[in-house]
Amino acid sequence: MLLSRFWYVVLALLLGAAVAVLNIATSMYNRAGTRAMGEGLSADGQVVSWYLKDDARQRSAQLIQFALEADIAKFLAKSSENEKEVPSDAKEKVRAALKKIHDGIPEEFNFDAVFAVDQHGRVVAHLGYEQASGMEDFELGGYPVVADALHGYIRDDTLVLDRIYRVVTRPVEFDLGQLPAGAIVGARIVDDRFARELSKRTNAAVAFYTKGQRVASGAPEGFDRSQMDQIVADLPKIDEDEDYRNVGRSGIRLLGEALGVQYTRLPGEAWELGAGFAVGRLPSQVNGPLGFFKRADDRDKQGANVPLVVGIAALAMFLGLVFTLFEHSRPLSGFRKEALRLAKGETDQLAPSKFRGIYRKIASDLNDGIDQVAAKGGVPRRAADLKQVLGDLPAEPQMSAFSFPGSTQEDVVSAEPVSVPEPSSPVQVVKPRPPPRRPGSGSLETTMQSEGTAEGQPHRPPPPRRPGPSAADGLGADDAEWRRVFDEFVATKQQCGENIDGFTFEKFEVTLKKNRDALVQRHGAARVKFSVYVKDGKAALKASPIKE
Repeated sequence: MLLSRFWYVVLALLLGAAVAVLNIATSMYNRAGTRAMGEGLSADGQVVSWYLKDDARQRSAQLIQFALEADIAKFLAKSSENEKEVPSDAKEKVRAALKKIHDGIPEEFNFDAVFAVDQHGRVVAHLGYEQASGMEDFELGGYPVVADALHGYIRDDTLVLDRIYRVVTRPVEFDLGQLPAGAIVGARIVDDRFARELSKRTNAAVAFYTKGQRVASGAPEGFDRSQMDQIVADLPKIDEDEDYRNVGRSGIRLLGEALGVQYTRLPGEAWELGAGFAVGRLPSQVNGPLGFFKRADDRDKQGANVPLVVGIAALAMFLGLVFTLFEHSRPLSGFRKEALRLAKGETDQLAPSKFRGIYRKIASDLNDGIDQVAAKGGVPRRAADLKQVLGDLPAEPQMSAFSFPGSTQEDVVSAEPVSVPEPSSPVQVVKPRPPPRRPGSGSLETTMQSEGTAEGQPHRPPPPRRPGPSAADGLGADDAEWRRVFDEFVATKQQCGENIDGFTFEKFEVTLKKNRDALVQRHGAARVKFSVYVKDGKAALKASPIKE
């Protein structure tokens, strides 16, 4: 079963290589996804910063309408002239003007709060900031962004009051030869609505925080906004980041198992109060080799060469089935048939030569077991095949019997060829009519040659016989005769060019004894004689039971 086992090894190696490649690809993909996530987070942080600045510029443009309003400029100048308090008529006129202009601004550029500040930094009137209602001394002049506006500059900043505000300021001119009469401050609350709008414009997941708490968050479609809540647990550790302390932007930080974030401080007043924003991204990763199939979309699946994959799988299965058919199924079927014949009594031994590999060893072991059981139980067994002992000899066709010179029709019962068509096939006994004795046949060589001629087969004369040992040498009659037959058989095999390595007299003697005992029991003969002849260019034996 070498091919099947080799194929199993090949498939196992291919499977192991495929798993190794998938694991390597998974690691490379995840590493590339993490690197791409880091680059994406840096880009998101820059885009959000750019959006905040651009939004401030656009909203500062809306303040021009407030700065050019005559009532606002006039009454801010009047309030600035009075250092003690803000005139009540100035409050009413300025508030009315603020409300009129604010209602006309498009919703997308509207403010959550608008303040009119005089030259002393006092809030003359305001809209939207209800916390300042009823406060007589509410002022904003101490904030740098407002102070710059009172000195003629247009500024934007992030202030932390009761919450985070994005503010823009613009000076209000009344007398061009003097300092501005005051300033207009437009503020927008940084809340979830602001964060969602920012996320929609930038396609970034963003969260704003201050004093260690998340105050607003927004995320694009397909991103779970609640993921950004994880920054709350990480905010106390953010000051440990050296880049965040010195530059205002942290490195890439991984939160949990699937969220990468980067923190950026908000510039200006909010910097020292720890206010900032964080952008987050989910890394493009796969969980194990099979994760590729989950992340693949229709375009990825269409790009796969399905016919090639199916063809390789089909070829591998076909080769595996063919190998197992020839090396497993067919030998097993043959072994089953022979075992069935043995069970039916059609044969009393298995033929190991018909099998290959382990089945040959099993057949040989079964034969040995059967012989052991038969020997213990005293059951008569048919003589073993000569091939089982003497080696793997080629098949031999059916042959006619012959008689030895000097035997008569009465005392020659039969002449049986000891043939071995297969390595473990049983001995075949052919019972032709006894041939008539021919007078004058005085030598064994002459008889064998005439028989070979009569059967139409070429016959090689055996070599001159070596005188066998006699009873005087310590051997019995059978022993001496068998030694002579053994010598003739070996010589004949050598003449025929056959291999005689491992061919011993002991094996030869065991086979002759089995055949002799079987023939004596079957025919009631007094003894059995064996002779050597050549068949199909091979040395062969014949057994002849003799009645004395």
